[in-house]
Amino acid sequence: MDNYAETSREEYTGENAAENNLEKVVPEIPVAPTQEGKTSLLPKKEGQEDELIITFRKPFGFEGETFRELDLHGLEDLRGRDLTAIEKAFNKTGVSSFVPESTTTYAKIVATKVTGLPAEFFEDLPVGEIEKIKNAVVGFFYKDE
Repeated sequence: MDNYAETSREEYTGENAAENNLEKVVPEIPVAPTQEGKTSLLPKKEGQEDELIITFRKPFGFEGETFRELDLHGLEDLRGRDLTAIEKAFNKTGVSSFVPESTTTYAKIVATKVTGLPAEFFEDLPVGEIEKIKNAVVGFFYKDE
């Protein structure tokens, strides 16, 4: 214990740092460019997938078109009035839930709104793909950034 010297916080920060031959520590905040040239404080890590692009396990055919993925970036453009309309549409379905935004029905309504695809598209998707969409929608609403 004799090898340790007692120091105070002031000796290592601010003006006293120069006296003790220490650099003033300023935390570096990572900033990454986004689509519109804005910046984000939490950049996407290398190798990390885009959570709002749903890649289908197998190509999905609908009305003569083949879909390999679904872009849910429209979630970022939703406004309060959109959520009100989504909630009204959800209530008309007759599905009851204490946490409606965590239901498959709610996720399908949201996906219809943000992609512009008809409800039938989501009704015909395989269950695994619907679960990916639901998880992306729920994850978007509950992320804590």
